[in-house]
Amino acid sequence: MIELRMLPGQDGDCLLLSYGDEARTRRVMIDGGRTGTYPLIKPLLEGIGGEAIDVLVITHVDQDHILGILALFDDPDSPVEFSDVWFNGFDHLNDNRLEQFGPADGELLTTLLIERKLPWNKAFDGRAIEVGRAQQPFDPEATFDIVAPDRTLLEKLIPKWETECAKEGLIPGVDPVDEPPDGFERFGGLDVAEVRALAATPFKPDPSVTNMTSISFLFEYDGTRILFTGDGDVPRLIASLRPMAEKEGGRARIEALKVPHHGSDHNISRELLELIDCRRYLISTNGARHNHPDDIAIARILEFGGPEKELVFNYASRAALWRNAKLQAEFDYTVTGPTDGADGFVLVPF
Repeated sequence: MIELRMLPGQDGDCLLLSYGDEARTRRVMIDGGRTGTYPLIKPLLEGIGGEAIDVLVITHVDQDHILGILALFDDPDSPVEFSDVWFNGFDHLNDNRLEQFGPADGELLTTLLIERKLPWNKAFDGRAIEVGRAQQPFDPEATFDIVAPDRTLLEKLIPKWETECAKEGLIPGVDPVDEPPDGFERFGGLDVAEVRALAATPFKPDPSVTNMTSISFLFEYDGTRILFTGDGDVPRLIASLRPMAEKEGGRARIEALKVPHHGSDHNISRELLELIDCRRYLISTNGARHNHPDDIAIARILEFGGPEKELVFNYASRAALWRNAKLQAEFDYTVTGPTDGADGFVLVPF
C-alpha cells in the first residue's frame, strides 16, 4: 500500500506519504504549507491515532513550506510526534555538527528543535542532508535517496541566511493575507500552437539560493518510485538523475513527480523531463501570490513529459485551467483535482 495525500498548503507544499502493509504503516510528512494549513490538517493528523510520524521533512526555509510546521510545533495539543526531523539549519550550511551553534542559535525553528530535544537529522548522524551523505535508513524496506541539494548549493545560502534571517529570526517578515494578486485567473484557453510555442521558451534556471537548498529525494518502496523535489534546483536534479537514466535506457522510471516549485517555469525544463519516464505530475499550489503553475511549465510537461500523462492538482481552480478537451487529446493527458468541494485535499493512490 502506498498513498500520498496532497494537503492544503495554499501556495506551498504540505504532503503526507503513507506506505506499508497491515502489520506496519510508515508515514512521512513533507513540509507544512502556510500558517492557515495547520488547522485544516489537524483533524487528519488526529486520525492517525497517536502513532508517530516516522520522518518530518522540512525541505527549506521559505514561508510557504515552513510556517505550518511552526504552527504545529506551537500547538500545545499537537496530535503527532516525529521520530526524526529532516531540516538543514544554519550550521548544516557550514557542514557543522549540532554541538555548536553560530548565528542561527536564536532562530525560531532551530530553537524549537533544540529546546524540545527533538530528533534532528538523526538518520544523517546530525549532519547536513545533502547529496552523497551516508544515512541510516529508518526502514530497510524503502529507500530515500537524496538527489538535492549538494554542498555547493548549501553554502551559497550562507550569506543570505546571515543577512536576512539571523537578525529577525528564521523567517523575515510576516505571513501575508491570502489574497490573489491581480490577474490571478487567466481568462480564455490556450490552443495547441500556443502550448507548443510556450514549451519551446528557452529555460532560465531559478536564481533563488533558498530554493536551491531544497531537500529533494527519490522514494522507492515495493517497486514504486516517487520523486519529491520541494522547490528543487533543476541542474542539481538533472545531475543526480542522469546516471539512473543512463542505466535504464535513457529515462529513469518514476511513477510520480512532485513538480518542483509548484510549477514555476524556472524549475522544470525539457532536459529534466526527458530524463524521466513519468506518467503522473503532482502540482501543489492554489496559485496565490506567484500565479503558479506557470503556463510555460505545464506546456513543457505536456510537450516533453511522455505519453498518457496525468496532471494532479490539489486546488480546483488550477485543475480547471487545463481541462481542455482539444489539448488533452493532442498531448495525451488527463486532469485530476479535488472532489466534493474539498479544495486542497487530494488522495493519490499507487
